[in-house]
Amino acid sequence: MNSKIIRQPRTMNAMQQGLMPGRYSITIQILSMSAFTLAFIGWLNGTWLFWFDNPVWLNRYTEYLVILGFGIWRIIAEENYYTRKRLIILVFMITIFWWMIPWLYRIYEPYIGFPRTQPIFPSLHIPGTLTFFLVLGLVFLFGRRIICGFNCPCVAIRETVGFSFRNKTPRSDLAWKLRHFKWLFFSYYVGIMIVTQFPPSPWSISFVTGFYAIIAVTYFGTFFLAPIIGNRSYCRYLCPYGATFGVLNHIGYYGIEMDRDKCNDCQRCEQVCDMGIPIWRQGKKAGRVTGLADCMGCARCVLSCPTDALEIKDIRNYLQKSLVQNGSYLLKRKPIVIPIRVESVNRLASIRKNDWSEITITPELAKIQQQASRCIDCGLPGCINACPLHNRIPEWLEQVALGNFKQAATIAHSTNNFPEICGSLCPQHRLCEGSCTRAREPGGAVTIGTIERFLANIALESGWMPKLQPNNHKNIAIIGAGPAGLACADELNKAGYNVTIFDKNSMIGGLLATGVPTFKLDRNILKRRHRILEQQGIVFQLNTKVDKYLLDKLITNNDAIFLGTGSQHSRKLAISGDYISAIEYLAKTNEFSSEITGKKVLVLGGGDTAMDCARSAIRQQAKQVTIVYRGKKQSMRASPKEIQAAIDEGVQFLFEHNPLQSDQPITRMIFNTPTTLQTIPCDTIIYAIGQVNKFATWLADFGITTAENGSIKIDENGKTANPKIYAGGDNTNGSDLIVTAIAAGRKAAHGILLI
Repeated sequence: MNSKIIRQPRTMNAMQQGLMPGRYSITIQILSMSAFTLAFIGWLNGTWLFWFDNPVWLNRYTEYLVILGFGIWRIIAEENYYTRKRLIILVFMITIFWWMIPWLYRIYEPYIGFPRTQPIFPSLHIPGTLTFFLVLGLVFLFGRRIICGFNCPCVAIRETVGFSFRNKTPRSDLAWKLRHFKWLFFSYYVGIMIVTQFPPSPWSISFVTGFYAIIAVTYFGTFFLAPIIGNRSYCRYLCPYGATFGVLNHIGYYGIEMDRDKCNDCQRCEQVCDMGIPIWRQGKKAGRVTGLADCMGCARCVLSCPTDALEIKDIRNYLQKSLVQNGSYLLKRKPIVIPIRVESVNRLASIRKNDWSEITITPELAKIQQQASRCIDCGLPGCINACPLHNRIPEWLEQVALGNFKQAATIAHSTNNFPEICGSLCPQHRLCEGSCTRAREPGGAVTIGTIERFLANIALESGWMPKLQPNNHKNIAIIGAGPAGLACADELNKAGYNVTIFDKNSMIGGLLATGVPTFKLDRNILKRRHRILEQQGIVFQLNTKVDKYLLDKLITNNDAIFLGTGSQHSRKLAISGDYISAIEYLAKTNEFSSEITGKKVLVLGGGDTAMDCARSAIRQQAKQVTIVYRGKKQSMRASPKEIQAAIDEGVQFLFEHNPLQSDQPITRMIFNTPTTLQTIPCDTIIYAIGQVNKFATWLADFGITTAENGSIKIDENGKTANPKIYAGGDNTNGSDLIVTAIAAGRKAAHGILLI
């Protein structure tokens, strides 16, 4: 299993028992371990060691008292109807039949524990034998859950006291193969059943005593290892009784089936299974769970399925053919109906193409919350894994759905320094939203980008601010106020560093300010972020170009330097001519008005930058704007929503056209097409074919080295060949996305924190 794949359940507090295993506070974990330790000492005292004179507070029933106490807490805290019902039955059965009756009526003693001088080798005990076969019969008909789900003290203590360690369940392929280890204990158990049918002898006494000693050590020992190996390791790898019932799971009527047409591949079923059964993989392959020997019947997989694709089967299904025991049936709910995807509404193209304001109309809060509620909290969240920042998307979507926008902003900012910008400019269609499980359903992906943008705007407008660490009196200089530099500065500032940012421009943002039109990103968003960063204590030295001499001084006066200079040089066309680069055009859009108004404009390229240029030309009253792309339409890098916006505003498109030459002054351009040469009349040509790095040669004087393409060489922590200088963003990765630049800035910041 790929260790780089992130399985990240939502964070839950101690009183929030959802379907997914959560990460509990150290306080709760210590409390759980302390309670179990008390139970363990009580069991030892009352059965084997007799340290104390069997006081009420420390005897063999201490364990059951602990189960009862934590069980009541779990029952009250549990929000899931079926799980709460199962907990009530489990705690009741353990309390009454394993605690109260043996305590009040000493003739009956079901628990393991006896003086070593009086080993128990019973002859055939009629009530016990009948009970044993009754249990086997019920397991055959209804599955292992009859014992493991409703009547096992081991399960009870792991479902109550050990619940805080659920998220530690190993899920690797090796962990799954090791489950066969329990068959050794099963074989030992079968040997016990055979040996005890004969008169005792010294070797048989040792054989039986050794078995119960091993059971005691493993039963209790695995719990003390629960913070490392999870709370189900005994059940999964060691329990001989569970192995017995697991055999009956296979040969009996019990089963879990999957409707593969309904399954949306969210993999919640695998995430919630404490036994680590690869439910989704087995179900997709066979249409049913084949690892039934390990299934304890907790039904978490069935309950967590958002499409009711999983269904429990038992004897009742054979007697009542219409019975469907899926999640909706077990939870007594109506079949799940999920709202469909609703895109943000744009202003009319006929109006917006005449101004430079953002085109999106701010949606109502209720609609934002409704769209956030569409997240199903996948077991393997594609959105998180597709995001270069690994944003905790399901967590902040949950908070938005609840209306907790400040809490959502805190979560969003924990991995992304500028969610309001990423929500506007990221290509969600090929990152988070493209990997959303809902994207494979008719309703469509969750509108992650829109929600991210507006949750940040709402929180920031209401005064949200990040928490800062105490000042550590260390100084950092950041060269470049683009996404990478700002992200690095923000991270270091929050960690207590004194940070100063230098930039040659008058506004922060780098290409966000000079290369993104205002109809896509309102400059007030950058100004607001500028104010927030200054309020945090970051110092800005704008309109300041850093040269060799200033850098030398900065190295002397600071603990570290970060270079976030970006990649601000356009890739040149292979043909000569008086063309305008996209970077030049977008940076000085107003200055080109006279060259664009009333003209026929060709824009060469197929990315979002080409769309920006074309739509800007439309706003400058160009007579005709055509985007010419050398490939097919489906190969364009631009997002579908940007392409559609350009079409709506009047931009025309030509595909599979390779530019060959143009005349001077420009009146036309000749293109090679799959069928012939085509001449297209035009007055202005803008090329948007990407950016390249241009390395300042004097940086080599500081020991900084570069690759052949001009990118600065760095190590895994963002450090250059100079130990005091770090770098990140487009100057190390080449021209890329804003989100990758932010990720690079954060990586370098974390590298600086290691100094």
